[in-house]
Amino acid sequence: MSDLQLQSQFELTLDAKNRLTIPARFRDPFKAGLVLVRSHDVPAVGVEPLADYREFVQQSLAGRHPLDPATRQIERFLNSAATPAELDGQGRVTVSPSLLEHSRITGKDVLLVGSGRRFELWDREQWAGYAPTLQDAMLQIGNAIGGAAGFPPAPGFGPAGGTTDPGPGGA
Repeated sequence: MSDLQLQSQFELTLDAKNRLTIPARFRDPFKAGLVLVRSHDVPAVGVEPLADYREFVQQSLAGRHPLDPATRQIERFLNSAATPAELDGQGRVTVSPSLLEHSRITGKDVLLVGSGRRFELWDREQWAGYAPTLQDAMLQIGNAIGGAAGFPPAPGFGPAGGTTDPGPGGA
């Protein structure tokens, strides 16, 4: 896969034809084609360079027997979840009604979230509800990794911005 790192968040608006405009500075990786992918774990749509997605599918199936039922399920899901697309001359891509439904996008206000080798397209309200759980999960993951390495738990921040650190003297 490429060394592409898509980062940041962009508040965008779908136009009347449900076209998403990719920010100009990030368009180059998508000029050779892209896929819109139903996310399997969150209500979002992945926006990925076509070549990277093809390589991801190949890596996901590498070493697996082609007749194994689990292999067939993985292959079926990964290929049926992806819709090939292209950017138009203005750097826009049309998002289908079924993908909008999957990602629970009901209006025109969306958020494009950098997620490493891909962007994720979110309904702004869906993201606002998800982001605090992501922060909490990252604290737990970090503490689990640190604990396995012998480090003490790190203080964190709760969903409302309040600290989870009991402070001096403990809880």
